[in-house]
Parts: sequence; structure tokens; C-alpha cells
Amino acid sequence: MKVSKLAFGVLAGLAMVSTAQAAQQESFEFHGYFRAGYLVSAANDFKRANFAGQKETLGRLGLEMDNDYKANLISNWDFDDGRNFKIHFGIGAKGAEAALTSSADGVDAGINDAFVEFNGVSPSGTFWAGRREYGKEGNYIFMTDFFYTDMSGMGIGLNGIEMGTSLVDIAYIASDRVDEDIDRWAESPAEVGNNETNLNNIMHALHLGSTFGDFKASALLKAMPDNWDREGREWAELGYDLTLTYSMYDFFGFGNGFSNIIVQGGQGLGAGNLLGGTITAYNAYAPGSLAQGQHNDWGDAGEATYLLTQLEEEDVSGRVLLWGAYKFDNGINLFPSLQGQYNYMAEGDNRLESDYNYWMSAMTRATMPVSQHFYMQGEIGYVYNNWGGESWTQSKLTVAPTFILPTSYGIAPEIRLLASYLPESWTNEEFDESQGKLVPSDDFILGFQVDVWW
Repeated sequence: MKVSKLAFGVLAGLAMVSTAQAAQQESFEFHGYFRAGYLVSAANDFKRANFAGQKETLGRLGLEMDNDYKANLISNWDFDDGRNFKIHFGIGAKGAEAALTSSADGVDAGINDAFVEFNGVSPSGTFWAGRREYGKEGNYIFMTDFFYTDMSGMGIGLNGIEMGTSLVDIAYIASDRVDEDIDRWAESPAEVGNNETNLNNIMHALHLGSTFGDFKASALLKAMPDNWDREGREWAELGYDLTLTYSMYDFFGFGNGFSNIIVQGGQGLGAGNLLGGTITAYNAYAPGSLAQGQHNDWGDAGEATYLLTQLEEEDVSGRVLLWGAYKFDNGINLFPSLQGQYNYMAEGDNRLESDYNYWMSAMTRATMPVSQHFYMQGEIGYVYNNWGGESWTQSKLTVAPTFILPTSYGIAPEIRLLASYLPESWTNEEFDESQGKLVPSDDFILGFQVDVWW
């Protein structure tokens, strides 16, 4: 009881001092994003379309089989002397059914963000701590929904520190898997072929980023003690990666528009699908190493989040992305993206008896205004994959008549009608007599989608 009274007294005293120094004012913000729609597949008798291709390489229009819902509340507390703190609380869709159901019934939701920011308690910058989607804002290709850095997790840091003409970010981030099937407290001895210990350990990450005008650099140092798998095998415990970004205010030196050049490299826990990221579901399924991602033919051992940290300390990856916009005088716009990643796998990480794999993709979105509230848009995409000399390709063509109501604040809700053709769909296979095996066949996908952020 004495301790409680003492704590209350300290808090009351601090509040009185703070109130005496400056008045307080509270305000609220409400931000969010959602996309919701439904796609059907001709190959599936116009029932629900499955994931027929990867949107991050081919373009997102007409390939987003999942829906997404996010809402963020911010409570701002401003002081007359310039100090400020913000309370961020965000919720979003949770689980496969929340993303795939077409029912109007309620869907599962979870907490995405829960962090606090302090301004004015340090000479410069914003001090923050909590659960946060970190490193995604600005590091994003909107045509492909590709976050080439995703460093989300439970963290603490200082952003926007002024150092000369540059701004510096520093943060510590902890991440692990959200998997109720794993006992994170298991202590049984590791057995080869039957291990339940250390399957969901914390990955420690130290982030250091800096902005120099139009040039940005971001580095991650990572450590994951006792990084084991179910077979009792130990994978990399250390790693690092580096992301360099250069932004231009024209289309690669030609014409009206903008462009970006991103170069990334990493080793160990900074390679493969962890290049530029921490342990998140997005990084598990996004483009990376062909030895990671989802492999249904591997059974339980091929689940994407399980494979995410299975990297040797000698594994090395490099990624290059070029994207931007070219704007014609008649209002037509082109938004192209060229992407590729090369992965060297150490001797022990050669599931298909190969020490390398790589992929390259090219896509572009075209938009043509028709009226104030209607425009035509479409995408064409192509990806080439190679795993130790074995190669395969995929392509996509989408047409999307779009209704829009733009505002002066940049918010512009869209309702899209979607029609996509895939010559080699992931979800439609036919037997090829010349090859003597099942090969991907074509599919036609139809649907609609609403997309809005605010």
C-alpha cells in the first residue's frame, strides 16, 4: 500500500509540474486502408479463384485473391511549448478466412500497431516504443504491392535524428512467429527428425537508417540464438542486409514523371526472404529465394513462415528494383517496374542439389483518363524463374475499368472491374503428353474490387 501511494504521489507531482509548464490539447486522427472484392476463375467453373500468380512480380490488378482491412486511431497530445506525444493503435484483418470470405458476417481482426511516440524529449527526432509496422512506409511499389523492406515487430527507437544535413533513424526490433501450433516454451532435448525445441525464438534486429536528400540507406544487423527446425538442424544465427535507394524527379533522366533505383544485399539472416526484413507473414510469402516461400509439395516442411529463417550463414542474396512513372501530355501514364533477385545457397542449403536460384520480372501499369470519375487501367507482367538451371515463366494481362472520386486531400476511393488472362496459371494444370507430366495451363479471371485509403 505504501508503494502504491508513493507511485501515485510521483505521478501526481509530475502531472502538476507538466501542467504548470504548458497547457495540453488533445486531438484525434482516424486513418485506414481496405480493399475488398471477389474474383472467379474460368478454370474453376467460375467459382472462387485461388492464388493464380504472384502479384509482387506480375502486378496486383486482378491477382489479389485476398482482401485486407486496416484501421488506425491516433490520439495526439500537444503542449504549448512544442512537446507532443502520440498514441497509435491499429487493427487489421486476421487469418485466412478474414481475407477470403465473401460473407457480410463479421471477420476476425487483430492488433497491428500499438506504440507511443514522444516529440520534444530529445534534442531532435521522435522517440517511440511498442508493437509497430516498421520500415514499410515509403519503401513500397504500389503497382505490385511489394514492400521491399518490412522490419515490423516489437521495438524501441529514435527516428529523424538531425545530424548535419541528414536524418538518422535507429531502432531495436524483436520479431517471432505467430503460430499457436508451436510451443515456444518447449525444453525437450533436440532430436534429429523430431524436434520441438527452439522453433519460435526471438530474432533480434538493430536498424540504422539515414537520409541524404534524395538518397537513403538502411542497414539491419540480426541475431537469432538457437535457430533450429523440426529436424533438429541448426540454421544461421547471424546476418545483415543493406538497402540503398535513390529517387529522381523525372523518368530515369527522360521525360516527365519520377523514378526510383533500389539496390539490396544481405548475408545469413539477411538473405533470401529475410532480405530487408524481420520475421513477418508478409516477408514469408513475398518474392525472395525460390527455396523459401510456400511449397505445398513439401508438406508441412514447405510452409512459408516455417521456411523463413532457414538460411545458412554463408547464404548471400542481392536484389535490384527499378520503378517509376512516365506521364504523357495527353494524360496517359505508364508505371513500369523491373525487379530481380539472385540467391546463393551454401552447400548445406541445396534442397534441389543446386547452390543458386534467381528470378527476374517486368511489369507495367497503364492508365488513361476518360472522364472526371472514370478511367481505364490495365497491367501486363512477366516473370522468369531459374533454380539451378531448371527454369519456368509466367505472365499476366489485366484490363480494369475503374470508377474514381478524387479529393483535394489525395484520398481517391476506386471501384474496379477486373478481367485477367494468365497463360500459365498456378492453379490450372493439364497433362502434356510430349513432356509426360502436368504443366500449368491458362486461366481467365473475372471480378471486382474496391480500394481506398484515408
